Amino acid sequence: MSTVKAELRAKDIMTPDPACVQPSTTIRELAQVFEEHGISGAPVVDQSGTVVGVVSKSDLIRRCSEGSSEVPPAYLFEVLFDQGEEDDADSSGVIPEPLVCVEDFMTEDPLTVTGDISAARMAQLMFENRIHRLIVVDQDRVPIGIVTSLDLLGVFSQ
Repeated sequence: MSTVKAELRAKDIMTPDPACVQPSTTIRELAQVFEEHGISGAPVVDQSGTVVGVVSKSDLIRRCSEGSSEVPPAYLFEVLFDQGEEDDADSSGVIPEPLVCVEDFMTEDPLTVTGDISAARMAQLMFENRIHRLIVVDQDRVPIGIVTSLDLLGVFSQ
């Protein structure tokens, strides 16, 4: 590994201003955020903008495949993909959405880092914790960026 790559910091390789969601974001809204931004995960922030969790496409798929006692898995997939029988839709043609929100399946209190952490240390943290993204925060735990495992692979593969 070259010295230059070892000296890279989170602030050098992060995607700045990550798309964030709130705990009350519905599963349909979450899927739309992922699609619109071309991302597979997002920080979850409270009303003050402080990180309280992280949620990923894997979490969303897992939640939909599990369903619940009140909501079968197939229904959650129909909600996400706007499919279903006409009889299931209300008069506007929209499938009624169950009250499943990000807070129901997010990872609480995620691992966060500052902008000064080295690329090598981020790779080590991801490996040790079996995670694919680190949220870069300021001194108030407000997200300022995100670094994914693919971002790190790009740095170290050059």
